[in-house]
Amino acid sequence: MTENSPQKPTSLTLIARYLSAFAAFILGLILAAAATIGFIYLAIALKGNALTPPHGQLSSGYDCIIVPGAQIYANKRPSPMLQDRLDGAVQLYRAGVSDRILVSGDHREDNYNEPLVMFNYLLEQGIPEEHIFMDHYGLDTYDTIYRARDVFQVRTAVIATQRFHLQRALYIADKLGLDVRGYATDPRPYASVAYMYVRETGARLKAVYEVRTGALPASFSDPRPISGDGRTTQDPF
Repeated sequence: MTENSPQKPTSLTLIARYLSAFAAFILGLILAAAATIGFIYLAIALKGNALTPPHGQLSSGYDCIIVPGAQIYANKRPSPMLQDRLDGAVQLYRAGVSDRILVSGDHREDNYNEPLVMFNYLLEQGIPEEHIFMDHYGLDTYDTIYRARDVFQVRTAVIATQRFHLQRALYIADKLGLDVRGYATDPRPYASVAYMYVRETGARLKAVYEVRTGALPASFSDPRPISGDGRTTQDPF
């Protein structure tokens, strides 16, 4: 009886094996990337939540309340999301958490001025204009926090914004050496919330890169100490 000799793999068989190995490698990369992204998202969430006490449990004496910018309408009124941030800042101001509010947003064009809209809204709520500081170059969350520290010389602050955004803002502030706490402003659902959570995933990866590389903000300005008069910040500087 003659034993059958082993058959050599055909070209198609070899190609199939290579493709299978390549697919497994790509799948492994995708799973590793997904796990890394998930870990970063969760770590920032846990850090932010740890720095956000329940409402009513914030002490007084902070240098300022920081309100990051968001969408405005017709260069005149805040979007619901931004209005809720501002209303949160007003609540904190009236509760004596701080007597300074720093509004920071996009003012690259005259027909889109987030800080001015925020300033006018706070005036309507009875906040004295000398207690409202305007950062015209808070183009993103990292720039807002960096400039709060270096331009406005903030050392302690409460950040008022929606929780999904607050977690990242607190992470950045903590990494930049500020003593911060959070105040979550989520009194209602938002139409764009699904998009915002998707966008937040990329924003958290960007935040990790920025704090680890010591990235610089897009714009620098002369110091305007938060302990001074907010009226000196009404024009871009």
